[in-house]
Amino acid sequence: MYIVDDPTLALIARFVGDSSREPVADKEFFRRQVAAIEEYVERFPEAERESRALAWIEANAKQYRQQWQKQTAIVVLATVRCPDCPLSGGDERSPCAIHTHWLELLQRYATGDLSSHDYVQKSLALLAAHKDGLKVSHLREPVRWLNPAASCRN
Repeated sequence: MYIVDDPTLALIARFVGDSSREPVADKEFFRRQVAAIEEYVERFPEAERESRALAWIEANAKQYRQQWQKQTAIVVLATVRCPDCPLSGGDERSPCAIHTHWLELLQRYATGDLSSHDYVQKSLALLAAHKDGLKVSHLREPVRWLNPAASCRN
């Protein structure tokens, strides 16, 4: 999903989002926007529909796109999780405590209950509160290049 109007949401989507879903989300956005315009203009006489469609686009397209991007980001990011999350207990389907709280913050940001500044501050506070749980205490599998002696033996 290409996000142009919201720098905070663009940053989140770029670093956390699932880019493989982008074309589908964009196609669905255009399909739904065209459907919304068609639904709006059908109440007008045929001769007025083109001008009414252009007026709708001028008045509503930016806000429609912004809302779509926020809601799509929440849906996509709700299913994305860190594959090596130390807080999930090995459960690859359930979000950890941080992810659950972070999604709540994202939802509040998307609905306008939090400013981007407050969203960033609260997200950083959330990470700080869980920093001990996020520390990697041991490697799950040894990495050969970290141990030169191991690579010399093979």
